[in-house]
Amino acid sequence: MKSFALLALATSLGAYAAPTSLKRDTATYDIILSKSADVAAVLSQLDITVDDEAVTSTYNNSFFKGFSGSFSAEQAEKLGGIAEVSIVDSALQATIKATRSSAPWGLQRISQTESIENTASPSSTSYTYTYSSTALGSGVDIYIVDTGIRTTHTQFGSRATVGWSAFSSNTDDNGHGTHVSGTSAGNTVGVASNANLIGVKVLDSSGSGTSSGLIGGLDYVASQHESRSGESDFVASVASLSLGFEGRSTAVESALVALSDSGVHIAVAAGNDGDDASNYTPGSLGGDVSNIISVGASNILDEVAYFSNSGPTVDVYAPGVTTYSSYYNSDTAYAIASGTSMATPHISGLLAYLLAADPSLNDPATLKARVKSLAVSGYLTEGDADVTAGGELIIAQNGASGSSSTVDETETTQAASDEEVVDLGIFY
Repeated sequence: MKSFALLALATSLGAYAAPTSLKRDTATYDIILSKSADVAAVLSQLDITVDDEAVTSTYNNSFFKGFSGSFSAEQAEKLGGIAEVSIVDSALQATIKATRSSAPWGLQRISQTESIENTASPSSTSYTYTYSSTALGSGVDIYIVDTGIRTTHTQFGSRATVGWSAFSSNTDDNGHGTHVSGTSAGNTVGVASNANLIGVKVLDSSGSGTSSGLIGGLDYVASQHESRSGESDFVASVASLSLGFEGRSTAVESALVALSDSGVHIAVAAGNDGDDASNYTPGSLGGDVSNIISVGASNILDEVAYFSNSGPTVDVYAPGVTTYSSYYNSDTAYAIASGTSMATPHISGLLAYLLAADPSLNDPATLKARVKSLAVSGYLTEGDADVTAGGELIIAQNGASGSSSTVDETETTQAASDEEVVDLGIFY
C-alpha cells in the first residue's frame, strides 16, 4: 500500500538547503520506489532529471531505490499516482538530545547476569568486562550512522575510517558519534574491540540532520554491504543508529527494513521521550515489526532509565546512564553521557561480538532471537520510569558469564582522571 503524506513540512539543513531559485511553495520529500523502478524514468514524469537542482539525493542500491528533493504539492501528488512509487513522505529532522551525569559500568553489566553490587559511586571504581576470547568483532563492519567519528582517537587504532557524509565536512564536529563508536568498539571502553568502525555522517555539529540525509547514509551502507560481502575478510555488517525523530517517517522506516532484509544487522535507539517507542522513528521498528533491534536504556540500579521510551517495540535494554566513552576534542579525550544513544552502541557492539564468535548467526532474524535469548529477566524494574505496557523488561548480555564452551577472559577498564573527562547530557 502506498503511503502518501503532504502536510508536515521539514526543516532542511546543511547540504539539503533548498536552492534560492526554487519555487517558494515547495517542501522537501523523501520518495521510495519499487526495487525494479528507474529513478530517472520516474523523475522524467515530472519533466525533470536527476541533475535538476530540485533533486538533492538519489538512492540506487540493490535493496531500495528512490530520491529526495524539493517539490511542490502538485508534484508530490503526481508522484503518489505513479505505479513505481511506493512512498511519498514529507522529510523530517533527526536530532540528538542531552542532560547531566557521570562514569563507566556498562561493559560489566552486559557481561554478568547478576546486578552490580557497588552502585554508590560508579565513577570512582574500576569495572571488569568478561568476554569470550573467540569474539570481539573481528571481521565485522559497524557503520556508525551519526555525527561522524574522530578516527584518530587512541581507542580505535587503525580500525576506524570515514565512510560517507551528508555534509561538506566528514569529521565529527559534535562528539556524539565518537562517543557512540567508543562504546560499540573502542579498544578498552567498547564491547567489540576488534570490529571495524565506519563513520556515516548524517548529523551536523548541532546534532541535527534530515530524513533525506539519513536515507542517503543508509543507501551508502547498503552499497558497501553488497560490495564487501564477497571479500575474504568480511563476516557481517552492523548499523548503529543513535538518533531519532519527533514522530514517524515512513520513508526512513521503509529504507531501514529493506536494509535489514538485505542482511545488515541494525540496532536503533528507542528514544528519550519517556513514551511508547512505537510513536517514533526508528524506535518503532522493534518487537514483531521487523528484525531490527530497538534499544531502551537502563541504569546501574537495573531500573529503566526515567527518560527511556518503552513498550512492545523495545526489544531489549542496555546500559544507558553514566556511560564513559571516547570523545571528539582530542585523541585522548573522554566523556560521560546518558541516553538511549548510549544504550544502542552496547547492542551494535554486542551484535558484532556475537557474529564474530558464530558467523552462522548472520541472518538478522536469527541474531535478534539470539540477543533476546541471552538477555536476562527478573532484574530490570520500572524505577521512576513511566513504562508503557506490552514490552519485556530484559537486560542485554554477551553470554560470557554463562559460557562453558570457550575460555573467557577478563579486562579491567579504569576511568581516566577528572581532567580528561567531559560531562555531557542525555543524548537521544
